[in-house]
Amino acid sequence: MKKNVEIKVPLIYAVCFGVLIYLLNLFFYPSILNQESFLHWDAEHYYWIKNNGYEGFRVAFFPLFPMLWKVTSLSVYGVVLFNALLFLFSFYFLARLFSLPPLHILLYLSIPSFFFFYLPYSESVFFASATILLAGLKSKKSSLVFLGLFFSTLSRPAFTVFIPALIIAELLSKEKDKKIVWRILLYILISTAGLLLVAIVQQHYTGQWFRFFEAQKGWGNYLQVPKFPLTSWAGDLIVRLDGASLLIGLTAGITVLLYIFKAGSMKEIKLPTEVIFSLCYLAGISMTVLLFRGGNLFSLNRFVFAVPFIIVAADFYLKQDFTFTNKQVLVVFFVVFIFWLSFGSYVHIQALLKYLLLSLYLILLISCKSGNKIFSKTSIILLILINMIFQLAFYTRFLNGGWVG
Repeated sequence: MKKNVEIKVPLIYAVCFGVLIYLLNLFFYPSILNQESFLHWDAEHYYWIKNNGYEGFRVAFFPLFPMLWKVTSLSVYGVVLFNALLFLFSFYFLARLFSLPPLHILLYLSIPSFFFFYLPYSESVFFASATILLAGLKSKKSSLVFLGLFFSTLSRPAFTVFIPALIIAELLSKEKDKKIVWRILLYILISTAGLLLVAIVQQHYTGQWFRFFEAQKGWGNYLQVPKFPLTSWAGDLIVRLDGASLLIGLTAGITVLLYIFKAGSMKEIKLPTEVIFSLCYLAGISMTVLLFRGGNLFSLNRFVFAVPFIIVAADFYLKQDFTFTNKQVLVVFFVVFIFWLSFGSYVHIQALLKYLLLSLYLILLISCKSGNKIFSKTSIILLILINMIFQLAFYTRFLNGGWVG
């Protein structure tokens, strides 16, 4: 088992996940594996674009995934399998690149929002594109960074976060060279080229240029002051999920700022470039959603949790040589519990208790860095089990027409 764990563990996990979904379909939800069940929400829009091209508000969706679907002529089931295999291959590559241990591989595979990789969504294509970019940053191969950036731009409007994150990563990199300005200019040029190709594809169908910016406004994406309490779509469970995403994103941003403050100078930052970029992405996408959706965080969990950057950030955290004291754990718990007040956790005792449970779940992430190895390992195993339950729950929720992201 120790040999090739990067491929064996994901394949075993995927098979087990598929078997569990089949059993749920067999005994509890007899219709969730119908073709129509996979075409809710964004999947329906991608399916339309694949069959009919662009029109109206659908220009908000970028073309790489629906065009791949169209070129391959896959059925709904076929594209679900394609996405699953693309994700598993990309995950395998990422696991080898970062030498992930088996237990950590299981932890990342069980992230609840990872169920999006088994749907007709663009998540797998974006994950693969971003993995190429991360490989380039880690191996110092600019050609891979450029390639990953180009495909990522075709997948979704990530350039708005990627470009600032890449610039910050370059400026804070511990291995600067004289070509840094040229690389930054090329990042901007390649993103612009990707954006232009998106515009060309959409203009072909609509006869109009750059309508995706206007379409984004139609989806409520424009700069606005966040309204409190913060919220999301589809009720309290998803509000807490997107709220946890915001908390992780803010933590990522604070981490970068603390490293800068601790070093006393940007020239002394010791973080790997791919880690800086991942932390900046998580922080940037969280702040973008917060500020451009007026405090409505819908879909944030997809952007924070269903991306390779969460793995890079978590891997860096778990491999650091430090532990939390009991006092520090209590302080973190108190801060997190106060943070939930911004989501109206105070409105009812039941809401307060649910956010308390979420706080305890997040404390398990802190407990992974316990000085006691048995306690640390137990915390990871508990996280995996809890994650798997919610991953299955969110997947069946989606297949039944419920909103997750």
